Amino acid sequence: MDRTPTPERSAPPTFAAGGRLASVEISVAAGFMAPLHADRADEAVQILEGRLTMYSGDHTTLLAPGDTFVVPEGVAHTYRADSARARVVFTTFTASAARYEGFLRATGPAAGDRAWSTAEDAATVHAVAVAAEIAVFGPPGMLPSDLRGPHTA
Repeated sequence: MDRTPTPERSAPPTFAAGGRLASVEISVAAGFMAPLHADRADEAVQILEGRLTMYSGDHTTLLAPGDTFVVPEGVAHTYRADSARARVVFTTFTASAARYEGFLRATGPAAGDRAWSTAEDAATVHAVAVAAEIAVFGPPGMLPSDLRGPHTA
């Protein structure tokens, strides 16, 4: 079996000029999805407990405890919790560790089925994302493939 790591799953986060290393642990319930977004630096996602499906660019990857996935900078991504509870550590370089943590925490109440819970939740997540220099492309449930539009035969 080839054990050569692929860059996407093993590369360390890039260092953004003037950035600070931020590492934040969150816990999410089954079915939770983050809004579709992209970070200005690579983001490492480490699973401590439970299972996640990571949607990153053209890749869909199932993650279990002990797995680490690195999302390259600028790549649209989201994830879905596939177990009753998932504990996850997100690590990246960012201009403000507090604002990065704020974005991760703000996405919690925004969980929904391809929609924001409320217009206020959407506005809050977008405002926190702008402050954290994170681009939000769509609500929870939107996948990177949705950015390409409908498929044609």
